[in-house]
Amino acid sequence: MASLPGILAKAGRWLLLRERGGIRQSIRGHGNVFQAEEVTLKNVELDVIGDDNKIIIGRGGALTNVRIRLRGSGHRIEFGENCRISRGALLWFEDENGLLQVGSNTTMVEVVIGVTESGSEVVIGEDCMFANDIDLRTSDSHSVIDLSTGERLNYPGNINIGQHVWIAPHSVILKGVSIGENSIVATGAIVTKSFGSDVIIGGNPAKIIKADVSWTRERISKNTNHKEK
Repeated sequence: MASLPGILAKAGRWLLLRERGGIRQSIRGHGNVFQAEEVTLKNVELDVIGDDNKIIIGRGGALTNVRIRLRGSGHRIEFGENCRISRGALLWFEDENGLLQVGSNTTMVEVVIGVTESGSEVVIGEDCMFANDIDLRTSDSHSVIDLSTGERLNYPGNINIGQHVWIAPHSVILKGVSIGENSIVATGAIVTKSFGSDVIIGGNPAKIIKADVSWTRERISKNTNHKEK
C-alpha cells in the first residue's frame, strides 16, 4: 500500500512498470496521463492500449484492488476528492472518448463500470454510496438486430446518478438510466429506466417502492426522529 503526495505519469509509445507506489502499469500509446495527489493506492492496475487517455484521482482518495482497463483513445476518468473504493473495482472502457466522472466523497465497496461505445458517459454525483456487486453499463457491447428492418435495437445510452444516491448490493444499472438525488436503489434491483429524486426503487425491472424519502450514513436509534433540514 502506498500513500502518495503526488503522481504525474505520462506515457510515451511504450511504458511497462511492474510496480510503482501501489500501481502496476502496462501502457501502450501516446499521451496517456495518470494524475493523483495525496492518495492511497493498494493493488491498482492500469492496463491501457490507446492514446490521449487521462485518469485523475482527487486528493484524499483511497483505491483498493482496482483494475482500470482502457481500450481506445480519448477516454477520461475523474474521481473527486475523498472518494473511496474499499474492496475492488473493474473500470473498463472500449472504443473512443468515454467518460467516467465520480463526485467528491462518494464511496464504493465493489463495482464494475463499463463505458463502451464511443462518446458514452457515466456521471456519478457527490456523496453517493455504492455497496458490493454493483454493475453499471452504458452498452450491451453487442448489437441486437430487428430482422424485419435490419435496424439495431439496442443503441448505447449514458448513465447519470445524482447527488447522494445509495445503491444497495447486487444491483444493475443499465444503459440510458438516470437516477435523481437522494434516491435509494434496493438490493438486487435491475434498473432499466430513469427515476427522479427522493424515491426507493427495487425489483426486476425496477419500479418505485416508496416516494418522498432520503437517507443518511449514520445509524439512527429507533426512538430518534430524523428530519432533513
